[in-house]
Amino acid sequence: MMSFANKHTDTEVPDPYYGGEQGFEYVLDLLEDACSGLLKHIVNKDL
Repeated sequence: MMSFANKHTDTEVPDPYYGGEQGFEYVLDLLEDACSGLLKHIVNKDL
């Protein structure tokens, strides 16, 4: 999933369980970034 991220350089989405509330927020930030990149990839692939 993280191969589609544009703003973050993490290669994997970490397990947020032991990171407390901030860990969950960070995972959401990562996934929002990656989902945005994935959507751009899908849209551009159909052109």
